[in-house]
Amino acid sequence: MRKSSFILINTFIFSAALWVYINMNLSYTYVINVPLKVKSSVNQGVSNDIPEKVEITLKGKGWSILTLTAAKNLEINLDLSAYKKDAKIDLAQSIPELLNLPPDLAVIGVNPSYLDISLDNVVTRMVKVRNNTGITLMDGYTLIGTAKLTPDSVSVTGANSIVSKLKYVNTESVTFRDINAGITRLVKISDTLGNSVRIDPKIVSVTYRVELSAEKTFDDISVDVYGVPPDKEVLIIPPMISISLRGGVEVLSKLNPNEIKVSVNFKAIENDEQGYIEPTIELSNELSLIKSEPQRFQYIIKKKAAEN
Repeated sequence: MRKSSFILINTFIFSAALWVYINMNLSYTYVINVPLKVKSSVNQGVSNDIPEKVEITLKGKGWSILTLTAAKNLEINLDLSAYKKDAKIDLAQSIPELLNLPPDLAVIGVNPSYLDISLDNVVTRMVKVRNNTGITLMDGYTLIGTAKLTPDSVSVTGANSIVSKLKYVNTESVTFRDINAGITRLVKISDTLGNSVRIDPKIVSVTYRVELSAEKTFDDISVDVYGVPPDKEVLIIPPMISISLRGGVEVLSKLNPNEIKVSVNFKAIENDEQGYIEPTIELSNELSLIKSEPQRFQYIIKKKAAEN
C-alpha cells in the first residue's frame, strides 16, 4: 500500500472518530417507550387498567442516551407490595430512580405522568381457553371435528373484580395454511389483560385432525318416532331413508349405519297441517350431510286396539 493511501485512510478514520465524538457529546432530546412491570402483594392485586409501556422523553448527551437505549431488558419495575389501599403514584418523579438514570440525563416528560392504582383481594380460578386459531386445507382434505386445546383451561390469578368476570381467555390469532394431515401446534394465550392478571400456563397446544375427504351413501336407515302416547302408534311412509354423508376416509369407513339417528317427534306430527313431516338427522361433528332421500315423509296415526 502506498504511503499516500495509508495517510488518506487514517485521516478518514480520525475524521470519522472525531465526528462521532463531537456529535455524541452534543445534547439531544429523545423519546423512548419502556415496558412497565407491576408487582403486587400476595393478597392484593391491581383491579384497574395499568399501561404496559410508559413513554419517557429524555434530554442529555448522545453517549448517555445511546448507553441507556442499548441496555438489554430495559423496563420499569414498580413494586406495589407495600401499598395497603388505593394510591396515586407520581411516575415523573420516580422514573430517574426506577431506571437508575445517570446524572446527565434529564427526564423532561413522562406519559402517563401519574398512575392511579386500585387494589382488590387476589383470587385464583380456572378459566376456559377459547380457540382463536384457524386452518386452511389443501384440496381433497377435510377437517374432522373441531380443534382440541390442551389444556382447555388455565389458571388466572389477579384482582377479584377482574378475575371473577372472566368467562374465557383467547389464544393468539394464528392461521395454519395448506394443511394435508393432522397437526399439533403450540400457541400463546393472548395477553390482553396486561399487568392486571397472571396466567399459567401461557402456552397451550392446539390439535387439528385432518383426513382425505370422502363421500358415502347409507341406505335403508330406519326413521323412528318418539314421544308417541301409549294408546297410539305411528306408521312412517316410507319407513326408511337414504343418507349421503361427507367426511374423512377413516371416519366413514368405521361408521356403523346404526349410529345414524333419524327421528320424528310425535308433537311435530300432531302440530302438522300439511300432511308430511321432515325428520331430524343426528350426526357427529365429524360428518356433514350432503343429501337425504326422501326429505319429507307422510304418516298414519293409528289407535291401538284395546287389550283383552
